Amino acid sequence: MKQLALLFVFSLGLSPILKAQEAVQHVSVLSYNIHHAENNNGVLDLQGIANVILAYNPDIVALQEVDSVATRTKGVDQLKELASLTGMYIYFGKAMDLQGGGYGVGIMSRFPITRSYTLALPAKNPKAEPRAAAIVTLQLPGDSALQFVSTHLDYAKDGVDRTAQMQLILKHFEGNTIPTIIAGDFNTTPASKEMVHWKKTFTDVTEKAGFTHPAEIPSIKIDYIFIGPKARFTIISAKTIEETVASDHRPVFSELEIK
Repeated sequence: MKQLALLFVFSLGLSPILKAQEAVQHVSVLSYNIHHAENNNGVLDLQGIANVILAYNPDIVALQEVDSVATRTKGVDQLKELASLTGMYIYFGKAMDLQGGGYGVGIMSRFPITRSYTLALPAKNPKAEPRAAAIVTLQLPGDSALQFVSTHLDYAKDGVDRTAQMQLILKHFEGNTIPTIIAGDFNTTPASKEMVHWKKTFTDVTEKAGFTHPAEIPSIKIDYIFIGPKARFTIISAKTIEETVASDHRPVFSELEIK
């Protein structure tokens, strides 16, 4: 009888610990500029992109330079095709109309998407390619929520439009307390003026992961995975994947714990 009582007390003592362990969610993230699935041999190869995703089996994927039923990519809805190849939920954020279809950024997730929308990003340069951020809320196990963003920023060297785009995203998430991951091709290096300001709010998970562009022999880092608020995350690992053919960018991958 005493043993049963002790066991009951012991189990009560463990209950808060077990609940705390259950509350921590492990999430793996991949970000990839897929160059509308045109590989470095000049061949459209969406299966090559799917192979990278399947090899690393991420929970969430941020994609950039995605075509949706555009003529140049044979009218294929690339995100839907990738969903059929990987079995993931998807959301397409269109940045611009293109050749009878659209072009923009995409999100793939193994978690259900409960909310989704596209944030158009500003540009003063009338010749600038339109940019956007796809934003979703994901339902994690245990009914906790995660915000996930895929974006592709302006590439001009002066950084004027890129800075404005980053400022709008920062303002959009101002005061946010929900765990948020922002991933994509930022078209700027870690030491740039706009990135220094950005990293006051968001933490670069891939800070030490190495260069990402061009894919064959990368010499700069312009692809990132960011988290915020930092206190809600633990970084387990991060790396640049040594894939040299499927796209002109190398993908970045990270494993995280969300508290």
